[in-house]
Amino acid sequence: MNRFPDSEYVGITSALGIQGWEHLDPVLLAALATDAPLLLVGPHGTAKSQLVEKIAEALNLEMRHYNASLINYDDLVGIPMPDETATILNFISTPGAIWEAQFVFFDEISRCRPDLQNKMFPIVHERKVAGIQLEHLKHRWAAMNPPAPEDPEVNPGMEAYLGSEALDPALADRFWFIVRVPNWKDLSRDARGGVLQSAVMELTGDNQDVTDYELVASYVQQCQRLIPLFGREMMDWVIDYVTNAMDLLDKAQIWQSTRRAANLAKALIAIHAARRVLLGEDADLEGSAQTMLQYCLPQNCAEVPPSAMTVITVHQQAWAISGLPPDDPRRRVLEEFDPARRVLMAHQYGLEDDYVAHLITGALRDCPTDPRRVGLATVLFLFFRDKRMLAPAAWEPLSKLSSGVLEARALSATLRAGAMTDIWNEIVNWQMPVEDIWSLRRCLERNFVFNGFPDLWQRFQWREELEHFREYCTMFGITEDENAS
Repeated sequence: MNRFPDSEYVGITSALGIQGWEHLDPVLLAALATDAPLLLVGPHGTAKSQLVEKIAEALNLEMRHYNASLINYDDLVGIPMPDETATILNFISTPGAIWEAQFVFFDEISRCRPDLQNKMFPIVHERKVAGIQLEHLKHRWAAMNPPAPEDPEVNPGMEAYLGSEALDPALADRFWFIVRVPNWKDLSRDARGGVLQSAVMELTGDNQDVTDYELVASYVQQCQRLIPLFGREMMDWVIDYVTNAMDLLDKAQIWQSTRRAANLAKALIAIHAARRVLLGEDADLEGSAQTMLQYCLPQNCAEVPPSAMTVITVHQQAWAISGLPPDDPRRRVLEEFDPARRVLMAHQYGLEDDYVAHLITGALRDCPTDPRRVGLATVLFLFFRDKRMLAPAAWEPLSKLSSGVLEARALSATLRAGAMTDIWNEIVNWQMPVEDIWSLRRCLERNFVFNGFPDLWQRFQWREELEHFREYCTMFGITEDENAS
């Protein structure tokens, strides 16, 4: 089913002359094939409106493009007029009214008045306005700039769009697909060159029409034929995967509604069908599941969207769990979101050394800060040193990361008046005399703090990281009662 050679991929966006959006092709195609609502999130000037207008033209659809920050409700429905009995309200349609629209695009939806946002709910979700079904309407897309965070230190280096407010969570939840679009810095060098070449050729009058509208329409039709086939074939696995992903998202504090769970299942099937149309047999189910999770969470339009690492971690765990029998202990291990606790559970269940080693390397990789990685490695080294025959791939990072805490070393640093001197004084005032340290736990805590000075504590809060180290110690049974000798 691959319609083009591997060396020259032609997807939805490239067929429309949009540069650098190829990774979003399966999501866009899935939305078009299912008539599902889609929200584009990105800075100004990233071709959001241009893409939508070209899609509507490619599919020969009657389109309405509304600037949600400026429109009034009458702009959508026309002029309301009561009938002769004054009991029924009719609408006198205007050229820009929504009644005949097949494709509706609400631009700047995050700048829309709250009362008008409420009236968009039924349009996006049910294709109704004023309780009346919009018989012709198929696609409901919207676009917004990233909302301005209340804390200017959040997402430093990104433009703050004053007036762009976070969407009501209920409205955001109506969109199946919530897509962060690429900015200039996200484009490859070739894509940047393509953007500039098109601009220059437009100026000189030498631009050629590179759009292939027929190809876009063909892709949509192919995807629509595949979706019901894949839905029947994949149903049991999709239910298992989405259930696991929902549980893991909850543990990661990325909470979802029941409606979202249903939409995730449908979106996964649609995205896999879209990738099969675009990539042929190269479309793997794992890639489709990850794509779905990356572009179908309503939090993608929040002030601070979920980190890519968190979402990918959730996917990887959900994927691994979904391939295991219900009574497999590895399934119970992977259902635990905390990487360190997964290691402990695998050991307690008596799983093989190689599997424990694999979890250890993953736990170290997923640590959000360097001090936490050092602290976890120290605790795991002590815990497993006489319990497991771990592979070198696990022992090497454990020994390297823990060496600064477990091995005696001289500390030398030149201090000048300033922040580092203040940190050093805090540490000195915190520590207890060496002769009073009689437990392994207290000795480790002291060494952990001194090991981080000065390099780590220039970048991280030492008291906060010490608390995490203490949590690791408690988790793996290193208590105050264990003698340091």
